[in-house]
Amino acid sequence: MSAPVCESKWSCQVNGLTGTAMFMSLMILVWAGIEALSSGMSGGEALRFGALLAPTWVSAIYAVVMRLRRQVFGWFGLGIVAGGTVWGIFVLNGVVQL
Repeated sequence: MSAPVCESKWSCQVNGLTGTAMFMSLMILVWAGIEALSSGMSGGEALRFGALLAPTWVSAIYAVVMRLRRQVFGWFGLGIVAGGTVWGIFVLNGVVQL
């Protein structure tokens, strides 16, 4: 585990799930950036697309800050990061359909 200290098996599992969700959020943002560049979006369109992914940005930034501060995630942190990941997947699937 990359968590600094696991208080219990439960906290190690939550940190592992949060780390996986953080990685997925970051990959969603990278994928969205590549899609924006390869599709030839104008600057305004790319900003709107980035704003649509705001919950994913928040979850990724939150998770990275918590990792850098070496703090243990709880259910609240897992909810934020997993929620942003789910939102990013929803947006990418919805945008592809448009």
